[in-house]
Amino acid sequence: MRRWDEDLSADLKARNVQLLAVCTDTPGQIAQGRPKHGLWGTFLADRDLKITDAFGLRNMNLAARPPGLAGLPIPTTLLVNAAGEVVWKDQSPDYMQRSDPGYVRSGLALL
Repeated sequence: MRRWDEDLSADLKARNVQLLAVCTDTPGQIAQGRPKHGLWGTFLADRDLKITDAFGLRNMNLAARPPGLAGLPIPTTLLVNAAGEVVWKDQSPDYMQRSDPGYVRSGLALL
């Protein structure tokens, strides 16, 4: 997320794009991670994967899951227009990898 702050936040703000991140962290973990990782935007804790499942983003290929979690989401970046339609999507097979800011920037033209 720090790369997004450094490389993408100005473009998102110029286009009035809001960042909403959904993660399996607890609200406390999110609060602690904000200053450490340079997190900005709105973060939603999805411990039970209800949001993840609503978008069909549960990672079914994991052989193991973290203790206390039903699973993990596929790392996914969605660009959603004002009408609520997903107009761009990027996914990573590696749960540690996130979308490259330059690649996300290329999708902003679709909004």
